[in-house]
Amino acid sequence: MEFESFYEKIQDALHQVPDNIRILEKQIDIELQKEYFRQSREMKKGLDAIEVLGQAENLFDDTIPVDRKQKLLVQLASIERIEALRLIERFKKENKSDLADWTEMAFQESRIRLESSLLGERPLFISSGLGGRGHKFRYFGALFALEDGPFTTWQKDLLEKEILFALERYDSELESIEFHKGFVALTAMIPIREPLRNIFRDIIMECNQIGGFLRTDMLITNVKQFNADELRDILVNKILKEENNNEQAD
Repeated sequence: MEFESFYEKIQDALHQVPDNIRILEKQIDIELQKEYFRQSREMKKGLDAIEVLGQAENLFDDTIPVDRKQKLLVQLASIERIEALRLIERFKKENKSDLADWTEMAFQESRIRLESSLLGERPLFISSGLGGRGHKFRYFGALFALEDGPFTTWQKDLLEKEILFALERYDSELESIEFHKGFVALTAMIPIREPLRNIFRDIIMECNQIGGFLRTDMLITNVKQFNADELRDILVNKILKEENNNEQAD
């Protein structure tokens, strides 16, 4: 079982613009991102820059409803004016409310629009739920053990060694690793053009050549981090259940 990210879907675009990519660094809920981009598309038509800038101080008025501030941020981000970027930047620094992630989206859009206007070329802006840095995405991954029990000490040592080796080979960075009963979870920064699934398949293959203790099932995503209970549910109610059903069918 493999949980596909949108990695493969962006490869053609990445090869067409190899040196002009911007990645959203902050981890922002993917549903919030989708709502931001929806509003951004809808509000671009017929915007009056002077009118929008004239309303900008409403951002700093505590009596203005949150949804109105959201719309104003989207509108400011949609006009290619340095004043708009500075206002969003100011609000970003002063704002401590639940609008922080929304403001970050507006700030990034405004900055990219200005850059595009000044340089005459539009950067490719890519966002994901887990964020990234430079030309790397943050990915969450999980590998599952053949036996539904704790990893032994030597299995943990081997897994960590092979994970580090595979990631370093592809100019990637391990950020965290956690061992649980039946699975290991990790987060890593991986360049967007590297063969993502091959990295994890290499880890499984190398570990199984020595110890034979990992399933070929894997979970890879850049949308969200799964907690231990969610991964346990995937192992028990998807992987093991499917395995039992196959055995009964045979």
